[in-house]
Amino acid sequence: MKQEHVTFEQLVAYASGELTGREVSMVEAYLAVLPAVARTTERLHEVILRLRTDDTVPATPAAVRRALNLLQTLDEVPTPDWLAPIRILARLVFDSREQLAMAGYRGSGASYQLAFDCEPARVDLQILPQDRAVGERWRVRGQVTVRDGAEIGAVTLVAAHTDTVVATAVPDQAGRFKLDAHAGVFDLRIDLDDGARCVVAPRLEVGADFA
Repeated sequence: MKQEHVTFEQLVAYASGELTGREVSMVEAYLAVLPAVARTTERLHEVILRLRTDDTVPATPAAVRRALNLLQTLDEVPTPDWLAPIRILARLVFDSREQLAMAGYRGSGASYQLAFDCEPARVDLQILPQDRAVGERWRVRGQVTVRDGAEIGAVTLVAAHTDTVVATAVPDQAGRFKLDAHAGVFDLRIDLDDGARCVVAPRLEVGADFA
């Protein structure tokens, strides 16, 4: 499922308690996979609550706007290098298509398996067409296995060499997840330790054109 974009204004409205119904659910789903944004939203809520309840110095509407503007939008605040997640590149260690090719078979749109490995984690993937509609939508089923007890966060599929998010999922307790996408080449990113580290499986080929 494609992750819906949430603006800073919507986060402010959510923190102020001004959203209802579907908008609340959309923002909460967004925050569930982005812990850093969730913490910022909690700060917004605390600031707004303090301004509303502090009767020693009444806050004017202009003061409230100025306080919120000081926080700026998330996109406008540059991330210091020391806060950026450590990216760990995983290498492809298994491709079932190569095994089929060695046996004399050629790709026909069937599902195939891939595995990526690096020091902190292994990522096992199965790529398969949805509803047998080869060339249309594809499903990526996977499981992340960590070796150092790290906490697994969001798994994100992005267009290769960009930050354009195609799909995001939150793995279950066993590290299993699933993502849907059109055929193409992507980078798969797995957040570890609340976003402190990010495992990247590069150039993930999805679709029959690569089989």
